[in-house]
Amino acid sequence: MLRSLHIENVAVIKSLELTFGEGFTVLTGRTGAGKSVIIDSLSMVMGAKASPQLIRTGEDKATVTALFTDIDEASAEALAAAGVTVSDGELEAERTVASDGKSTAKINGRSVSQAALRRAAAVLLSINGQSESLSLKTTEAQLALIDSYAGNEAKADAYSAAYAAYTDAKANAEAIEKLSREGTLAADLLSYQVKEIDSAKLREGEEEELKMEQARLRSGEKITKLASFVYRAAYQNEKGASASYLAERAASALEQLAEYSSSAGEDAEKLRAISYELEDIARRTYDDFDLGGSDDRDPAARLSEIDDRLDTIRRLERKYGADIGAVLAHRAEAAGKLDAIENNEERQLEANARLAASKIEAEARGAELSLARKKAAERMTDEVCSVLAELDMPKVRTEVRFTDCGLSPHGTEDAEIFISANAGEDVRPLSLAASGGELSRIMLAIKSVLRERHGEGTVVYDEIDTGVSGSTSGKIGWRLRRGARGTQIICVTHSAQIAALADTHLLIEKEERDGRTETHVTELSGEARIDEIARIIGGINVTETQKKAARELIAEGAADYKN
Repeated sequence: MLRSLHIENVAVIKSLELTFGEGFTVLTGRTGAGKSVIIDSLSMVMGAKASPQLIRTGEDKATVTALFTDIDEASAEALAAAGVTVSDGELEAERTVASDGKSTAKINGRSVSQAALRRAAAVLLSINGQSESLSLKTTEAQLALIDSYAGNEAKADAYSAAYAAYTDAKANAEAIEKLSREGTLAADLLSYQVKEIDSAKLREGEEEELKMEQARLRSGEKITKLASFVYRAAYQNEKGASASYLAERAASALEQLAEYSSSAGEDAEKLRAISYELEDIARRTYDDFDLGGSDDRDPAARLSEIDDRLDTIRRLERKYGADIGAVLAHRAEAAGKLDAIENNEERQLEANARLAASKIEAEARGAELSLARKKAAERMTDEVCSVLAELDMPKVRTEVRFTDCGLSPHGTEDAEIFISANAGEDVRPLSLAASGGELSRIMLAIKSVLRERHGEGTVVYDEIDTGVSGSTSGKIGWRLRRGARGTQIICVTHSAQIAALADTHLLIEKEERDGRTETHVTELSGEARIDEIARIIGGINVTETQKKAARELIAEGAADYKN
C-alpha cells in the first residue's frame, strides 16, 4: 500500500507530508486548495510526464517521494519481472524535475528510468480521474479493459510476437517483389557501380598515405634539410661531435667515477641508453626520409601520379561516399542488391512461403485471443451491470460488440461497449450514450470488477462523484468503502456522502505564510470532521442542521462496521 507521500515545491505546495493507512481514505477541501496538485504529484513520482511549470515559483526544482510498504509476494514477483527490485517488502520511488526540464528518477535510492517508475506504477498503483473516464469512450481502451479482465497477457504477448513476425515477413516479401519489378534497370546500374569501384582497386587508408607523400614531395628540399640536421646532430657529424657521441663519452667518464660515487654507475647506464636511442632515432630518420637516395623516382613524375590517383579517389567519393570506407561500403551494398536481383526468383519463393506461414501463425494466435476476449466480455458485462445496479443504474444493459478487422496490432477484431442506461432504450455505443455521471459510475464499476477478479494495489479516484449527487453519491461511497476493506482506496471528493464513509479523512487547505500561499493537510476527527462534512453539505455558512446531517452520515458509516 501507499504509506506516505512527500511533496516539495510543486505549485502551491512548499513542503507537504501525507501519511496513508489501510482502508478508505478521502481528501476534501475547497476548490484550489491543492487536492489536484497532490494527485498530479503522485502521477509525477510514478513516471507520468512532468512539466517544469509544476515547479513552485522561485524554486529551481520540485521533488516528490512515495513510499510503498507491505508489498506482497505476488506483487514483488510482478515488479521483479518488470525489472524493479523490492527491498524488504518496501519500495521508495523518487522523482525530481528541474526548471530546465531535466528529470531524475530513483527507486530505493538507485537511479532508474522514468519507464521503470511506470512499470512499478502498473503493479502498485492505479490513478483514475476524469481523463480515464473519458478514455472509456475509445474502442482501444475498451479492448484493453476486456484483456485486463480476462487475464489475456500471455495470449496478447503471443499474438504480438506472431504479428510482428508477420509484418516483418510481409515487408520483406514486398521489398523483394519491388526489387523484381525494378530488376533489369537496377541490375544494370548496380553492375556498373560495382565494376567502377572495383576497377579503382581502392584500399582503406590509401588516401591519407597519398596525401602525406604528396606533402613530402612538395616540401622535399625543406624535409631533406631538416632530416639531415637531425641525422648529423644525433649521430654522425663530420664538422663536430654528435649528441650520441657526446653521450657515449660522458657515460665512459661516469663509469670511471663510479668507484667514487654510488650514483655515477647508474647515471652512466642511463647516458649509454640515451646514446643508443639517439642513434636509433637518427637511423630511422635516415631511412624514413631516404637520405641515402635509394628512391630514384622522379619527384615531379611521382607527384603527377599521386595527383591522378587522388582525383580518381575524390571522384568516387563524390558519387558513392564521404571517404574510401564509405565507397567500399556502397560497393558491398550494391553487390548484395545485385546478387538479390540475380537470385530474386528463389528468394521471392522463400519470402512468400515465410509470409504465408507467419500469417497462419498470427491468425491462429489472433483466433485464440479473440475467443478469450469474447468469453470474457460476456462475463465482464454481467458483473459490471450488477455493480451499476447498486449505483442507481438498475435498468442498465451492456454488451460488447466485436468487429473483424483482420490482422492488426491489437488483434483480429475491434471491440466496442454498447450501453442502455434506461429501460426501454436501445443499446448505443458507450461513446454516445453515457453522460458524465454515468461514465464515472461505469469506470468505478469496471475498476471494482477488475479489483475483485485480480486484486490490485492502491487505487486512487480523483472526483469519481463528478456528475452525481444525493443518494447516488452515497452508493458510490459504500462501494468504495467496502472495496477498500483489507486493502487501500484513496479518493478526492466533493461529496459529503462519500467523505462521511471514510476510514481516514484528510483536509487539504491553503493559507498565506510570509506573503506566499502554501497548502497543508490535516487529519480530521471528531467535531473538526463534522464541520468539514457540514461545509460540503451546506457551502459557505455552516448551520446546526447541516452539522446534524453530517453526524448522521458519519454514524451511518460507523454502523456498517458493527453490522
